[in-house]
Amino acid sequence: MRTQLLVSEKPNNFDAIRIAMAFLVVWSHSFALYFGTESRELISRLTHGSVNAGNVAVDVFFVISGFLITKSFERSRSWWTYLKKRVARIYPAYLVATSLCAFVLLPLYAGIRYSPRAIVNTIGLNLMLRNWFVSPDPFIHNHIHALNGSLWSIPIEFWCYIGVLAFGLLRLSRLFLAATFGVIVGAHVWTVGTGKVWGGGILALVVGWPNIWFQMAPFFIAGMLCYLYRDRIPRSGWVAAGGLLFFTILSWTLPLVGQAVLPAALAYAVLHWAFAPRVLPAARFGDFSYGSYLYAFPIQQLLLSLTTFRFTAFVATSMALTLCAGVMSWFVVERWFHRTREVTLHVKATEGRAQLRGGPPVETSERT
Repeated sequence: MRTQLLVSEKPNNFDAIRIAMAFLVVWSHSFALYFGTESRELISRLTHGSVNAGNVAVDVFFVISGFLITKSFERSRSWWTYLKKRVARIYPAYLVATSLCAFVLLPLYAGIRYSPRAIVNTIGLNLMLRNWFVSPDPFIHNHIHALNGSLWSIPIEFWCYIGVLAFGLLRLSRLFLAATFGVIVGAHVWTVGTGKVWGGGILALVVGWPNIWFQMAPFFIAGMLCYLYRDRIPRSGWVAAGGLLFFTILSWTLPLVGQAVLPAALAYAVLHWAFAPRVLPAARFGDFSYGSYLYAFPIQQLLLSLTTFRFTAFVATSMALTLCAGVMSWFVVERWFHRTREVTLHVKATEGRAQLRGGPPVETSERT
Protein backbone atom coordinates (compact mmCIF):
# COMPACT_ATOMS: atom_id res chain seq x y z
CA MET A 1 0.00 0.00 0.00
CA ARG A 2 1.56 3.28 -1.06
CA THR A 3 2.01 6.20 1.31
CA GLN A 4 -0.03 9.24 0.30
CA LEU A 5 0.93 12.86 0.75
CA LEU A 6 -2.17 13.35 2.87
CA VAL A 7 -4.58 10.49 3.50
CA SER A 8 -6.51 11.89 6.48
CA GLU A 9 -6.51 14.58 9.11
CA LYS A 10 -3.56 14.18 11.43
CA PRO A 11 -1.03 16.32 13.31
CA ASN A 12 1.35 18.13 10.99
CA ASN A 13 4.34 20.45 10.91
CA PHE A 14 2.80 23.48 9.22
CA ASP A 15 3.29 25.64 12.33
CA ALA A 16 6.92 24.55 12.69
CA ILE A 17 7.63 25.28 9.03
CA ARG A 18 5.99 28.71 9.21
CA ILE A 19 7.97 29.86 12.24
CA ALA A 20 11.16 28.50 10.64
CA MET A 21 10.41 30.45 7.47
CA ALA A 22 9.76 33.64 9.46
CA PHE A 23 13.25 33.38 10.90
CA LEU A 24 14.69 32.46 7.51
CA VAL A 25 13.37 35.84 6.32
CA VAL A 26 15.20 37.50 9.23
CA TRP A 27 18.36 35.61 8.30
CA SER A 28 18.16 36.65 4.64
CA HIS A 29 17.31 40.29 5.41
CA SER A 30 20.25 40.42 7.79
CA PHE A 31 22.58 40.17 4.80
CA ALA A 32 20.64 42.72 2.76
CA LEU A 33 20.44 45.24 5.60
CA TYR A 34 23.93 44.72 7.05
CA PHE A 35 25.95 44.30 3.83
CA GLY A 36 23.60 45.85 1.29
CA THR A 37 23.31 42.56 -0.65
CA GLU A 38 22.08 39.00 -0.12
CA SER A 39 24.66 37.54 -2.50
CA ARG A 40 26.72 36.24 0.47
CA GLU A 41 23.76 34.31 1.88
CA LEU A 42 24.07 30.50 1.67
CA ILE A 43 21.01 29.68 -0.45
CA SER A 44 21.90 32.48 -2.84
CA ARG A 45 25.36 30.97 -3.23
CA LEU A 46 24.03 27.43 -3.67
CA THR A 47 21.60 28.50 -6.40
CA HIS A 48 23.94 30.88 -8.22
CA GLY A 49 21.78 33.84 -7.21
CA SER A 50 18.54 32.37 -8.62
CA VAL A 51 16.89 32.63 -5.20
CA ASN A 52 17.93 33.55 -1.69
CA ALA A 53 16.69 32.46 1.73
CA GLY A 54 14.11 35.24 1.88
CA ASN A 55 12.68 34.28 -1.52
CA VAL A 56 12.41 30.65 -0.48
CA ALA A 57 10.75 31.53 2.85
CA VAL A 58 8.04 33.67 1.24
CA ASP A 59 7.52 31.02 -1.46
CA VAL A 60 6.99 28.43 1.28
CA PHE A 61 4.45 30.70 3.00
CA PHE A 62 2.50 30.86 -0.26
CA VAL A 63 2.63 27.09 -0.77
CA ILE A 64 1.30 26.46 2.74
CA SER A 65 -1.38 29.12 2.29
CA GLY A 66 -2.48 27.60 -1.01
CA PHE A 67 -2.91 24.21 0.64
CA LEU A 68 -4.61 25.34 3.84
CA ILE A 69 -6.75 28.13 2.41
CA THR A 70 -8.19 25.79 -0.22
CA LYS A 71 -9.03 23.41 2.59
CA SER A 72 -10.54 26.27 4.57
CA PHE A 73 -12.84 27.22 1.69
CA GLU A 74 -13.90 23.62 1.13
CA ARG A 75 -14.88 23.26 4.79
CA SER A 76 -16.46 26.67 5.33
CA ARG A 77 -20.24 26.77 5.75
CA SER A 78 -20.53 29.62 3.24
CA TRP A 79 -18.45 32.03 1.20
CA TRP A 80 -19.15 34.69 3.81
CA THR A 81 -17.83 32.49 6.62
CA TYR A 82 -14.70 31.82 4.58
CA LEU A 83 -14.15 35.51 3.88
CA LYS A 84 -14.60 36.48 7.53
CA LYS A 85 -11.94 33.96 8.53
CA ARG A 86 -9.55 35.31 5.93
CA VAL A 87 -10.07 38.92 7.01
CA ALA A 88 -9.59 37.92 10.65
CA ARG A 89 -6.33 36.20 9.75
CA ILE A 90 -4.77 39.07 7.80
CA TYR A 91 -6.19 42.37 8.99
CA PRO A 92 -5.94 42.73 12.80
CA ALA A 93 -2.21 42.06 13.15
CA TYR A 94 -1.44 43.91 9.90
CA LEU A 95 -3.34 47.05 10.93
CA VAL A 96 -1.75 47.08 14.38
CA ALA A 97 1.73 46.61 12.89
CA THR A 98 1.31 49.33 10.26
CA SER A 99 -0.23 51.69 12.84
CA LEU A 100 2.68 51.16 15.23
CA CYS A 101 5.13 51.84 12.42
CA ALA A 102 3.22 54.92 11.27
CA PHE A 103 2.13 56.52 14.53
CA VAL A 104 4.79 55.39 17.01
CA LEU A 105 8.03 54.54 15.20
CA LEU A 106 7.98 57.36 12.63
CA PRO A 107 7.17 60.15 15.12
CA LEU A 108 9.79 58.91 17.60
CA TYR A 109 12.53 58.06 15.11
CA ALA A 110 11.97 60.48 12.24
CA GLY A 111 10.10 63.25 14.02
CA ILE A 112 7.08 62.93 11.72
CA ARG A 113 4.08 65.08 12.63
CA TYR A 114 0.69 64.06 11.32
CA SER A 115 -2.10 66.26 10.09
CA PRO A 116 -5.66 64.92 10.43
CA ARG A 117 -5.69 64.26 6.69
CA ALA A 118 -2.44 62.28 6.89
CA ILE A 119 -3.88 60.16 9.70
CA VAL A 120 -7.00 59.40 7.68
CA ASN A 121 -4.94 58.63 4.57
CA THR A 122 -2.63 56.29 6.49
CA ILE A 123 -5.45 54.32 8.09
CA GLY A 124 -7.62 54.31 4.97
CA LEU A 125 -4.92 53.22 2.56
CA ASN A 126 -3.72 50.49 4.90
CA LEU A 127 -7.27 49.23 5.21
CA MET A 128 -6.81 48.62 1.50
CA LEU A 129 -3.52 46.81 2.26
CA ARG A 130 -1.54 49.52 0.50
CA ASN A 131 1.46 49.44 2.94
CA TRP A 132 1.33 53.25 2.99
CA PHE A 133 3.34 55.53 5.27
CA VAL A 134 3.90 59.29 5.27
CA SER A 135 7.63 58.60 5.18
CA PRO A 136 8.12 55.15 3.59
CA ASP A 137 11.94 55.42 3.55
CA PRO A 138 13.08 56.96 6.86
CA PHE A 139 16.30 54.97 7.36
CA ILE A 140 18.37 57.07 4.99
CA HIS A 141 21.68 56.15 6.66
CA ASN A 142 21.15 52.38 6.29
CA HIS A 143 21.96 50.37 3.18
CA ILE A 144 18.21 50.01 2.57
CA HIS A 145 15.99 52.97 3.42
CA ALA A 146 12.58 51.26 3.64
CA LEU A 147 10.53 51.28 6.82
CA ASN A 148 9.08 47.79 6.41
CA GLY A 149 10.20 45.97 3.31
CA SER A 150 8.40 42.74 4.21
CA LEU A 151 4.86 44.04 3.77
CA TRP A 152 4.83 43.72 -0.03
CA SER A 153 3.60 40.12 0.16
CA ILE A 154 0.54 40.83 2.32
CA PRO A 155 -1.79 42.26 -0.36
CA ILE A 156 -0.74 39.52 -2.79
CA GLU A 157 -1.58 36.94 -0.15
CA PHE A 158 -5.02 38.44 0.39
CA TRP A 159 -5.75 38.60 -3.34
CA CYS A 160 -4.85 34.91 -3.47
CA TYR A 161 -7.58 34.34 -0.87
CA ILE A 162 -10.01 36.11 -3.20
CA GLY A 163 -8.78 33.88 -6.02
CA VAL A 164 -9.63 30.76 -4.01
CA LEU A 165 -13.09 32.20 -3.38
CA ALA A 166 -13.60 32.84 -7.10
CA PHE A 167 -12.31 29.37 -7.99
CA GLY A 168 -14.77 27.79 -5.58
CA LEU A 169 -17.81 29.89 -6.43
CA LEU A 170 -17.30 29.41 -10.16
CA ARG A 171 -16.83 25.66 -9.60
CA LEU A 172 -13.79 25.55 -11.83
CA SER A 173 -12.14 22.18 -12.32
CA ARG A 174 -8.79 20.96 -11.05
CA LEU A 175 -7.66 20.61 -14.64
CA PHE A 176 -8.46 24.27 -15.28
CA LEU A 177 -6.38 25.22 -12.23
CA ALA A 178 -3.50 23.02 -13.41
CA ALA A 179 -3.63 24.67 -16.84
CA THR A 180 -3.64 28.11 -15.20
CA PHE A 181 -0.58 27.08 -13.20
CA GLY A 182 1.25 26.13 -16.41
CA VAL A 183 0.33 29.37 -18.16
CA ILE A 184 1.49 31.55 -15.26
CA VAL A 185 4.75 29.62 -14.89
CA GLY A 186 5.34 30.10 -18.61
CA ALA A 187 4.59 33.81 -18.32
CA HIS A 188 7.06 34.13 -15.45
CA VAL A 189 9.83 32.36 -17.37
CA TRP A 190 9.14 34.53 -20.41
CA THR A 191 9.21 37.81 -18.45
CA VAL A 192 12.44 36.82 -16.67
CA GLY A 193 14.05 35.74 -19.92
CA THR A 194 13.05 38.85 -21.88
CA GLY A 195 13.18 41.41 -19.08
CA LYS A 196 9.65 42.48 -19.96
CA VAL A 197 7.88 44.55 -17.28
CA TRP A 198 4.09 44.50 -17.33
CA GLY A 199 1.57 46.76 -15.67
CA GLY A 200 1.62 50.08 -13.91
CA GLY A 201 -1.13 52.63 -13.45
CA ILE A 202 -4.42 51.55 -11.88
CA LEU A 203 -3.61 47.85 -12.33
CA ALA A 204 -0.51 48.11 -10.16
CA LEU A 205 -2.38 50.18 -7.57
CA VAL A 206 -5.21 47.68 -7.20
CA VAL A 207 -3.64 44.23 -7.50
CA GLY A 208 0.10 44.87 -7.90
CA TRP A 209 2.52 44.44 -10.78
CA PRO A 210 1.81 41.42 -13.03
CA ASN A 211 5.49 40.45 -12.90
CA ILE A 212 5.19 39.90 -9.15
CA TRP A 213 2.04 37.86 -9.70
CA PHE A 214 3.78 35.71 -12.30
CA GLN A 215 6.49 35.08 -9.72
CA MET A 216 4.33 34.39 -6.64
CA ALA A 217 1.05 32.92 -7.88
CA PRO A 218 2.57 29.58 -9.01
CA PHE A 219 3.58 28.77 -5.42
CA PHE A 220 0.10 29.45 -4.06
CA ILE A 221 -1.53 27.51 -6.91
CA ALA A 222 0.93 24.64 -6.39
CA GLY A 223 -0.28 24.42 -2.79
CA MET A 224 -3.89 24.46 -4.00
CA LEU A 225 -3.20 21.65 -6.48
CA CYS A 226 -1.47 19.56 -3.83
CA TYR A 227 -4.58 19.81 -1.68
CA LEU A 228 -6.99 19.07 -4.53
CA TYR A 229 -4.90 16.07 -5.70
CA ARG A 230 -3.88 15.01 -2.18
CA ASP A 231 -5.33 11.51 -2.63
CA ARG A 232 -3.22 10.88 -5.74
CA ILE A 233 0.23 12.19 -4.78
CA PRO A 234 2.58 9.58 -3.28
CA ARG A 235 4.78 10.83 -0.47
CA SER A 236 8.51 10.19 -0.98
CA GLY A 237 11.53 11.71 0.71
CA TRP A 238 13.64 10.82 -2.32
CA VAL A 239 11.33 12.73 -4.64
CA ALA A 240 11.29 15.73 -2.27
CA ALA A 241 15.09 15.87 -2.02
CA GLY A 242 15.56 15.06 -5.70
CA GLY A 243 13.28 17.89 -6.81
CA LEU A 244 15.22 20.47 -4.82
CA LEU A 245 18.54 19.05 -6.00
CA PHE A 246 17.31 19.17 -9.60
CA PHE A 247 16.37 22.83 -9.19
CA THR A 248 19.77 23.61 -7.67
CA ILE A 249 21.56 22.02 -10.63
CA LEU A 250 19.33 23.85 -13.10
CA SER A 251 20.00 27.18 -11.38
CA TRP A 252 23.65 26.82 -12.45
CA THR A 253 23.02 25.37 -15.91
CA LEU A 254 19.56 26.36 -17.17
CA PRO A 255 18.27 29.02 -14.74
CA LEU A 256 15.09 29.75 -16.70
CA VAL A 257 14.14 26.08 -16.61
CA GLY A 258 14.94 26.12 -12.91
CA GLN A 259 12.42 28.93 -12.42
CA ALA A 260 9.79 26.73 -14.07
CA VAL A 261 10.65 23.72 -11.89
CA LEU A 262 10.88 25.47 -8.51
CA PRO A 263 7.15 25.93 -7.62
CA ALA A 264 6.31 22.25 -8.02
CA ALA A 265 9.57 21.03 -6.45
CA LEU A 266 9.26 23.33 -3.44
CA ALA A 267 5.56 22.59 -2.92
CA TYR A 268 6.17 18.85 -2.91
CA ALA A 269 9.09 19.14 -0.48
CA VAL A 270 7.19 21.43 1.91
CA LEU A 271 4.17 19.16 2.07
CA HIS A 272 6.36 16.08 2.41
CA TRP A 273 7.94 17.60 5.52
CA ALA A 274 4.62 18.95 6.76
CA PHE A 275 3.22 15.44 7.04
CA ALA A 276 6.34 13.76 8.35
CA PRO A 277 5.74 11.10 11.05
CA ARG A 278 7.47 13.20 13.69
CA VAL A 279 5.54 16.35 14.57
CA LEU A 280 7.15 19.32 16.27
CA PRO A 281 4.74 21.16 18.62
CA ALA A 282 5.86 24.58 17.40
CA ALA A 283 2.52 26.25 18.12
CA ARG A 284 2.01 24.76 21.55
CA PHE A 285 1.86 28.25 23.04
CA GLY A 286 0.66 30.12 19.95
CA ASP A 287 1.37 30.86 16.30
CA PHE A 288 4.13 33.47 16.36
CA SER A 289 5.07 33.33 12.68
CA TYR A 290 2.83 36.09 11.27
CA GLY A 291 3.70 38.66 13.92
CA SER A 292 7.39 37.83 13.57
CA TYR A 293 7.16 38.41 9.83
CA LEU A 294 5.35 41.75 10.26
CA TYR A 295 7.79 43.27 12.74
CA ALA A 296 11.18 41.80 11.81
CA PHE A 297 12.16 44.35 9.16
CA PRO A 298 11.59 47.56 11.19
CA ILE A 299 13.26 45.93 14.20
CA GLN A 300 16.35 45.18 12.13
CA GLN A 301 16.36 48.67 10.63
CA LEU A 302 16.17 50.26 14.07
CA LEU A 303 18.98 48.08 15.40
CA LEU A 304 21.30 49.11 12.58
CA SER A 305 20.41 52.79 12.83
CA LEU A 306 20.80 53.09 16.60
CA THR A 307 23.96 51.11 17.35
CA THR A 308 26.89 49.16 15.87
CA PHE A 309 26.89 45.37 15.80
CA ARG A 310 29.08 42.58 14.59
CA PHE A 311 27.12 40.58 12.04
CA THR A 312 26.60 37.52 14.26
CA ALA A 313 25.41 39.70 17.14
CA PHE A 314 23.09 41.57 14.77
CA VAL A 315 21.50 38.33 13.55
CA ALA A 316 21.09 36.92 17.06
CA THR A 317 19.63 40.15 18.46
CA SER A 318 17.32 40.52 15.47
CA MET A 319 15.95 37.02 15.91
CA ALA A 320 15.46 37.40 19.66
CA LEU A 321 13.59 40.70 19.34
CA THR A 322 11.59 39.43 16.37
CA LEU A 323 10.43 36.43 18.40
CA CYS A 324 9.41 38.76 21.24
CA ALA A 325 7.42 40.85 18.77
CA GLY A 326 5.77 37.73 17.35
CA VAL A 327 4.80 36.55 20.83
CA MET A 328 3.35 39.96 21.69
CA SER A 329 1.44 40.13 18.41
CA TRP A 330 -0.09 36.73 19.06
CA PHE A 331 -1.14 37.26 22.67
CA VAL A 332 -2.19 40.90 22.39
CA VAL A 333 -3.85 40.86 18.95
CA GLU A 334 -4.02 37.71 16.85
CA ARG A 335 -5.34 35.06 19.21
CA TRP A 336 -8.52 37.05 19.85
CA PHE A 337 -9.44 36.74 16.19
CA HIS A 338 -8.59 33.08 15.69
CA ARG A 339 -11.28 30.44 15.57
CA THR A 340 -9.11 27.72 17.12
CA ARG A 341 -10.99 27.60 20.42
CA GLU A 342 -14.37 27.81 18.70
CA VAL A 343 -13.47 25.02 16.29
CA THR A 344 -12.13 22.85 19.12
CA LEU A 345 -15.34 23.23 21.15
CA HIS A 346 -17.46 22.56 18.05
CA VAL A 347 -15.45 19.43 17.21
CA LYS A 348 -15.71 18.09 20.75
CA ALA A 349 -19.46 18.64 20.80
CA THR A 350 -19.87 17.03 17.37
CA GLU A 351 -17.67 14.09 18.38
CA GLY A 352 -19.88 13.52 21.39
CA ARG A 353 -23.04 13.55 19.27
CA ALA A 354 -21.48 11.23 16.68
CA GLN A 355 -20.33 8.73 19.30
CA LEU A 356 -23.75 8.75 20.94
CA ARG A 357 -25.21 7.78 17.58
CA GLY A 358 -22.52 5.14 17.13
CA GLY A 359 -20.80 7.13 14.37
CA PRO A 360 -17.06 7.70 13.79
CA PRO A 361 -15.22 10.54 15.56
CA VAL A 362 -15.03 13.81 13.67
CA GLU A 363 -11.63 14.77 12.20
CA THR A 364 -10.06 18.01 13.39
CA SER A 365 -8.42 20.61 11.19
CA GLU A 366 -5.31 22.70 11.64
CA ARG A 367 -5.24 26.43 12.29
CA THR A 368 -5.79 28.41 9.09
